[in-house]
Amino acid sequence: MSELDRLLKGRKYISVDELANILNVTRDYILSKIEELERLKLVKKFSKEFDYIYPGFKLKEMGSLPEEKIFNILKSYPGNEVPLSELRNKLTELDEDDFKAGLSILYNSKIIDFKKIDKTVYIKILRRELDQETNFKFQFVKEVLDKEGLKIADLDIAKKKLLDQLLKRPGFFKIRRIKDIYIEITGDYSKIIEYLESKWITSLSPTIIKKRLWIGRKFKPYDLNAEVYRVYPGRAHPMHELIKEVREIFLALGFREATGPLIELSFINFDMLFQPQDHPARDMQDTFYIKEPSYGVIPYPELIEPIKKTHENGWITGSKGWGYTWSLNEAKKLVLRTHTTAVTVRALYETGEKPDKIFCIGSVFRNETVDYKHLVEFMQVDGIVIHPNANLRWLLGIIEYFYKRMGYNKVKFWPSYFPYTEPSLQPSIYVDKIGKWLELGGAGIFRPEVTLPLGVKWPVLAWGLGLERLLMLKYDLNDIRVIYKNDLGWLRKLSVEKGV
Repeated sequence: MSELDRLLKGRKYISVDELANILNVTRDYILSKIEELERLKLVKKFSKEFDYIYPGFKLKEMGSLPEEKIFNILKSYPGNEVPLSELRNKLTELDEDDFKAGLSILYNSKIIDFKKIDKTVYIKILRRELDQETNFKFQFVKEVLDKEGLKIADLDIAKKKLLDQLLKRPGFFKIRRIKDIYIEITGDYSKIIEYLESKWITSLSPTIIKKRLWIGRKFKPYDLNAEVYRVYPGRAHPMHELIKEVREIFLALGFREATGPLIELSFINFDMLFQPQDHPARDMQDTFYIKEPSYGVIPYPELIEPIKKTHENGWITGSKGWGYTWSLNEAKKLVLRTHTTAVTVRALYETGEKPDKIFCIGSVFRNETVDYKHLVEFMQVDGIVIHPNANLRWLLGIIEYFYKRMGYNKVKFWPSYFPYTEPSLQPSIYVDKIGKWLELGGAGIFRPEVTLPLGVKWPVLAWGLGLERLLMLKYDLNDIRVIYKNDLGWLRKLSVEKGV
């Protein structure tokens, strides 16, 4: 009777890891065999989750607990008293907290004591042999270090009790939940053994033929009725595919791409766009403010005075401004950018008054309650066109062309309002499969209160469009959260049905 025969006889369940150890093969090899055994209806595969204990980063770096490192040094000393400072110098790899914790544990275990002579503190070595409890702890720690994870369910009561104490020490141990794979034996176990122990040749190679390695071995028979295994090759996430598609559209139109920081100054995110400092969008309910550091340095100090005056009284823009006292301190506050227009307005100032077409794709953040149509982080595409002859027809044409390239041939526009554009509008597309018009994003021509402080007198076309809504329409999603759940079943289904 083989070892595998003894292992399986009389058993209903067995883990993949046990089989791999007995056969001295890899886990992946056993899993590939099990797929065939399942097809032959000899076994059923299932999984269970278990908690495993692993060494944390501190234990990996030190190689043992602080008290063990201290004890090993102390027991090598010829005398029974060691100056505390001398011992500290020998254990520079321990930080102060771990060093003190190690000494405290040895003191409580009555292995050491402390003695002070004049101003010098000495450590008295009371015992050079470990007590049973401390030795048990050190052996357990060594076992955790030596093995690639210990299943907590398999530990005895003493080790579980010890583990509860050790887990209170940050950085020394960590728990991972791992899915163990098992098989349930549903057919003739002798056939299972024959299959697992077989050394079948599954594919021919020149080496097998030249070296005559096929002699005395069996070839795995072909089963023409066997189901073909589905292959799921690697692929880009649908959002990445959409970003790539959007990028190609604008690059083909002659735009250049700009990027910018996710953490932005209120000065750029709001003030440069003529949003008043008491605007509701700046409230904590809509904007994430950075706690530490709370304030940044304005990169364009030459713009402070023109923007201040524009907000307060309109400056030279022909506007009356917002009629309040503008605060530099408020403008220095750091926020997670609320729109990618923060990137394009930076690009507008740095480009100046010369013809240019710029777009940006990136993450933005809003302090929203997460539900089926709202996220705190989502993707936007923003764009601007700087040109002396830029006009509303150009803007409508660009946006209409974009949506038609995305597959929506019916596009129309509705008047709207935004603090930094005039006129302002919202594009809408007609979605045939739901029979409705949907509003997507916003657009307009930057107001003089935005462009003149930046030194630009030409008209500047601007728009910002959300990408998640487009992805939801493309894949018939009713819940925006599905996009970022990394549901492999959904992603694999898309790769087949949508051909992405």
